Amino acid sequence: MGQLTIIHTGLADTAALFIGALGIWAVFQRIRSQPLGPSWQGAAVMGEVLIVAQAVIGTILYFRGLDVLLPRPFMHILYGIVAVITLPAAQSYFGNLDDENVKTLAMAVTCLFLWGIILRATSVAQYLPTLP
Repeated sequence: MGQLTIIHTGLADTAALFIGALGIWAVFQRIRSQPLGPSWQGAAVMGEVLIVAQAVIGTILYFRGLDVLLPRPFMHILYGIVAVITLPAAQSYFGNLDDENVKTLAMAVTCLFLWGIILRATSVAQYLPTLP
């Protein structure tokens, strides 16, 4: 169980950095009045894959009983669910906008919100030490 916890924590750190960078990239695209191109869209898909992989490992840990080691497991799970659905929901909603500047700004705000959600999920998941 220790290895999965390390992987889950590492994926959380990676996802936070990746989604934060994705949000900053979108902000720069908006400042330059550039639309979000295929490179950004591909990176967003990779970010979602990171988050889903983390959620799958988190689910495995939950069913193995690791949730008893979390101070507030419900909050951690809630943040995880929000993290998984945020990017696809935003893309689905904002993807149909005609104004590329508004779309870029909306996705930048979405990514920065998601970055905060991931950071918050990690802050409520300070694992208690496990027994050997």
